[in-house]
Amino acid sequence: MSSLNKDNCLKDKSIIHPQSIINLLPLTMARLSLLLVCASALLSTSNAFQGTFNSFVSGSRMAPMRSTKNTRSTLSMRVVDVDSERSFDQTIEAAGKSLVVVDYSTTWCGPCKAIAPKFNELSDKYPDAVFLQVIGDASQDTSKLMKREGVRSVPSFHFWVDGKKIDVVNGANADAIEAAITKNIS
Repeated sequence: MSSLNKDNCLKDKSIIHPQSIINLLPLTMARLSLLLVCASALLSTSNAFQGTFNSFVSGSRMAPMRSTKNTRSTLSMRVVDVDSERSFDQTIEAAGKSLVVVDYSTTWCGPCKAIAPKFNELSDKYPDAVFLQVIGDASQDTSKLMKREGVRSVPSFHFWVDGKKIDVVNGANADAIEAAITKNIS
């Protein structure tokens, strides 16, 4: 078996070189725009990961994360998925006096899915706030976190400043969520 390298890829017709795929596809403006948006989103995620990784390696305290994992089908990179009590506590502490808005939801909840796009819009509209998402049925850790925080129904939105919970909005009420943000943001 021959080694896999650029020259072999170009000679072996069973191996499709990425450039040949691009040459075969007629790129319309819509496809090109989508490609650019996806590339931008990947670059943002990569940059956020690099910063988080560098903080971890250097042993410094974590800064409020703006984008790591994001399971929502959106281009907003500002809503951060929290997957453990530890990461939740670190993010709340690192946010300091900044407003933190936490969306508690589950994968099976219809109203949670309905409010998700509006929550993402709010995260873009209020860049001085930190927006977190906790999906309660994603793991035992997230379920435990929701119990610890007293979440009894979903969706539930909790608002934090300086390490203290200052407000709660239950239900998929976009106007109430935005009102709580404007009331509590500094």
